[in-house]
Amino acid sequence: MRTFVALAGILSVLAGCASQPQAQSQPRAAAARPLPPWPEAPGKPASTARPAAPMRAAPVAIADPSEAVWHLRAGLNVAALMCKGRGRVSVAGDYARLLSRHRGLLASAYSGEQKRHGSGLDRHQTRLYNRYSNQRDPAGFCRSAAGVAKQAAAMDSPSLSRSAGRLVGELD
Repeated sequence: MRTFVALAGILSVLAGCASQPQAQSQPRAAAARPLPPWPEAPGKPASTARPAAPMRAAPVAIADPSEAVWHLRAGLNVAALMCKGRGRVSVAGDYARLLSRHRGLLASAYSGEQKRHGSGLDRHQTRLYNRYSNQRDPAGFCRSAAGVAKQAAAMDSPSLSRSAGRLVGELD
């Protein structure tokens, strides 16, 4: 009899658990504004409007020569990765020479960026890279970057430090 009562008790507890409604997780809120469709999206009529002239991003405020050197390196890094094929001028060779020739200057510039931005360095770097990678005229950016990379790779480090702000302006 005891076994029967114990078994009946366990079964009633299990039955009670099974009949409990489970908590539903709330769906995540949708993004505030969805991205607009690409002009080439299927089912979307082709636009007859002329494309807008390529726009250049607004120049980035640069605090000192060290920051200019780091921004220049970031822009040329993006160019070295992006400027391949499709009639784009390659930047990779001169960028590699720049990295090798100016290793100490670049390490110092990175150290300055770490001090300047602290825990916000990742966010700053992401914005900086996005700025250079989102080009309306990639071929034009590659032409500019090729000239800048050639100049920068040929300079000694003190000259590059003095010229970095101007060279960043040429990338912009």
